[in-house]
Amino acid sequence: MYGEILALMAALSFSGAALLYRAGVKNSDIHPLVLSSFRGIFALMFMLVVALFYPVNLAKPPVFYLIVAVSMLAAFVAGDSAFLYGLQRAPVSMVYPVAYTFSISTSVFSHFLLNENLAMKDMLAAVFIIVGVFFVYRGSNSYKSNSLVGILAGLTTSLFWGLGVSTMGLALHWGSAIEVNISRLTMLILLTSPLILNNREKLRKQVKLSYLALGGIMGIGIGPLLFMNSIGLIGASRSSIFISSTPALTVVLSNVFLKEKTSGKLLLGALLVSVGLLIVSIK
Repeated sequence: MYGEILALMAALSFSGAALLYRAGVKNSDIHPLVLSSFRGIFALMFMLVVALFYPVNLAKPPVFYLIVAVSMLAAFVAGDSAFLYGLQRAPVSMVYPVAYTFSISTSVFSHFLLNENLAMKDMLAAVFIIVGVFFVYRGSNSYKSNSLVGILAGLTTSLFWGLGVSTMGLALHWGSAIEVNISRLTMLILLTSPLILNNREKLRKQVKLSYLALGGIMGIGIGPLLFMNSIGLIGASRSSIFISSTPALTVVLSNVFLKEKTSGKLLLGALLVSVGLLIVSIK
């Protein structure tokens, strides 16, 4: 029961982070890479505290840091920038379900990078997810021009998150998930700190910084940590059942807390994406 509770809390952390991002950056015109980097500072601080309770050794071979750099560029620079760009312009109930289809691109990249087999269930999941994205788009037509921006941002996010996860899988041959994330976040902040300094006034005026910081802690720090501990207690398959609910959960929560309009088609699309993710998680 404890493992299931941790998995549910992880799902809520991921969904809550998305809501905080949307509330924090809505209608701002700051480059999304700046936003991604700023929340990364607080996520790194959280991870460094966590590292006090886990064995961490960052003395790794150069190949580890090369792969981590690729993962960082894919996930945090390209993927998260596309995600935050979408949230600046479109509702989270539209962007998030599409972005969360990254499990399909992860399967494809992992097939080539990690020699993981593509099974029939992956093809079936892809069908559910593609149909789900179609319904999300049809259900978001009330947002007019922003709907296409949100869908394209979500698809771009999905592609690069998939690459980031697959390359992270390669890096895990040399280090733990905590070591990989600390390394990725450190590289991100070192790379982009000049951008944060140059945009500090715009950040202060246009963004709800506390929302963005808390979202970073929940989405990059707390959520993955809860998920990893849940896997340790009840296994990846059972934990993934709860995580697969996050697209539908986020749509419902965005309606409650952000007062976003939720059409039947949009909710159906999010549910279909969740079903597709559930199929992928089945061993």
